[in-house]
Amino acid sequence: MANWAICSGKREAAALEAYVRACDVDAIIACVGDAAGFRERLRGDLRGATALVAEGARGPATVNVAAAVAADGGASQVVLAVPHASGSLRSRAKSAGIDRVITEEELAAARSREAVERKTMGIAGAMAAGRATASERRQGVPVVTFVSGRGGVGKSTIVATCAHVAASWGLDVACLDLDLAFGNLSALAGAERPADLAQVATGALDDEAFESLGAVAGDRVRVWGPCREPEYAECVQPLAGDIIARLTQSHDLVLVDTSASWGDATASAAQAADRLVIVSDDRPGAIAALARCGGLAVRLGIARTRIVRLMNGCDPKMRDESFVARAAVGLECAREVRVPDGGLEVVELLATGGSSELATLDGAMPRAVAHGLAALLKELGRLPEGDEPARALAGEKRQRRLFGRVREAS
Repeated sequence: MANWAICSGKREAAALEAYVRACDVDAIIACVGDAAGFRERLRGDLRGATALVAEGARGPATVNVAAAVAADGGASQVVLAVPHASGSLRSRAKSAGIDRVITEEELAAARSREAVERKTMGIAGAMAAGRATASERRQGVPVVTFVSGRGGVGKSTIVATCAHVAASWGLDVACLDLDLAFGNLSALAGAERPADLAQVATGALDDEAFESLGAVAGDRVRVWGPCREPEYAECVQPLAGDIIARLTQSHDLVLVDTSASWGDATASAAQAADRLVIVSDDRPGAIAALARCGGLAVRLGIARTRIVRLMNGCDPKMRDESFVARAAVGLECAREVRVPDGGLEVVELLATGGSSELATLDGAMPRAVAHGLAALLKELGRLPEGDEPARALAGEKRQRRLFGRVREAS
């Protein structure tokens, strides 16, 4: 804890205080609005404080005030805050005995850090006061978490397609995007906007408000996440398990997309999963990434029988058995799902948020996704009844549709 003395106008004082709090959360801060009074107090009751001089105070130019304070010798150190700092200004400041020059960019970064820390402290305080209690998970609602050892394997595409396939079977699906800083699941799934998970970090959302937070991505599909501002991702990370539990309360299936960089949120989602789907491809380096991902999952206590290996973008006309055998090392008990490359049609649909339409196509890619999802739900005892789920489980082609309705065999 240290004493800080700020010389600035009232409008600038808030940003400067945020900077000081970022440097020392317990700092004692005094703000003075005129240069003469500031220098006088540094010779009296504020002697020995760190002096922070910025624009807006009454008196001479900011640089001259800071130089005079340094010459007075009443401050332990002198910091000059300016909108922009050229090399010549820094040189002049150093010659005048000013210890440090900071710019508006540094002040803005400090404000962001201080806001994140304040919100994190608010979460801890709310939980300590009993206002944010852990939610109970509803039994019988499958949680399927999709992870990968590196980016670019099509994980979010698979999640979005699975969501709309399950919705077409009559399930209410909740999708959670735990790539909290830069996730794009909402766009791929067809939602008009992302749902800001940072709001959950306040600990004050009731069930109705939490449900309305989800972005509608189609009939029976909602998406939560990521954070509107990436700096709030750190606040939400510890809440991932509780968010998943809340999603089970009002949905039939929870699908969790994650970041390729495993953090606390991904680890919590992996441990909460009834099935952990490791998505990979057959590009160079895929086996090493898959091995690292599978090894981490096992170290987190996830049984190999709960792990599914999904090989995405495979060539439907070729199966490299040596590649498959090497990919299975360490995950021999894990079931394998192969999803072929969907081609340009899939790329074009996803570019416009058309995963709902993709899920209805009778192509090799959506058919493989539907088959894998049906097999997974069958294992969990939650496969819906009906012709479409049964047909997907058998791996059969979809019946052709006429005017949006399934044609019955004559």
